[in-house]
Amino acid sequence: MQSGYAMPSTSEMQGFQYFIYMDTKDLIHKKYQINDRECFVLRMITQSYLQNQAMRVSDVLRLKEFASPATLHNILKSLIKKKSLSVSTDPKDGRVKYLKPTTMTLNMYREMTGEFIKISTSA
Repeated sequence: MQSGYAMPSTSEMQGFQYFIYMDTKDLIHKKYQINDRECFVLRMITQSYLQNQAMRVSDVLRLKEFASPATLHNILKSLIKKKSLSVSTDPKDGRVKYLKPTTMTLNMYREMTGEFIKISTSA
């Protein structure tokens, strides 16, 4: 099928590795069965974890500009069911629940980082 457009040359593609990375990221998310909304929430929780900051369920539910509390709660339930997140209860206050990425999630991000490095250095 001819569209009237010529494929960009290799030199024209340099500097646009972003698109290759995004396609790769999407494939990795598919491998781990993570959808776009789950990706956003999981990334926030993992970034907090890597900065040694505890993330509570209530912190996620406050992201009303992203989704309703009910939707956010369903996203958390899905990520827990997929074993992407673990939950622990505060020993002093049983109502407080902390979220932490699992080893599987950390491995997913390591895989993405490795792909990003490969793509960004292949220019």
